[in-house]
Amino acid sequence: MKEQTLDVLFYLFDNISDYNDPKQNRAVLTDILQDAGFPNLQITRAFDWLESLDNENHQLISPQKEYSSRIFSECENRWLKKDSQNYLVYLQNNNILNAEIREFIIDKVLALRDVDFNLDKLKWIIMIVLLNQPDKKAELTWMDDIALTEDLPTFH
Repeated sequence: MKEQTLDVLFYLFDNISDYNDPKQNRAVLTDILQDAGFPNLQITRAFDWLESLDNENHQLISPQKEYSSRIFSECENRWLKKDSQNYLVYLQNNNILNAEIREFIIDKVLALRDVDFNLDKLKWIIMIVLLNQPDKKAELTWMDDIALTEDLPTFH
């Protein structure tokens, strides 16, 4: 069975309700994940990915103009399909994400290198990233409402 890092992350969030601090619980959670059949490499990558969400040293370039357009690179096009790209632009245009958070999310998606990455997975990544941003509670609530629906909300 070929497991992706994202599969490990989903398993953690679906099955471990008292997951708080990856550093504090890493040994215990590693044992649980190994018992569930996940390979050590993917477990390590999942924890590294989670810990990277707290990295205060990430430097993302903000657009210089308020109405700049985001052009996705060839590498980004490989990992983020058009529907996912459009969804990120939609969220930014509706002030759910700002440019910095959008870039952070793109960075985290690229780090996963998930060949089966799709829009549903993107929604979960957005929620995980927003969950780790203490000043983004309203955005997290909004994303939680639409994350499992197929349709985008209509604004009046």
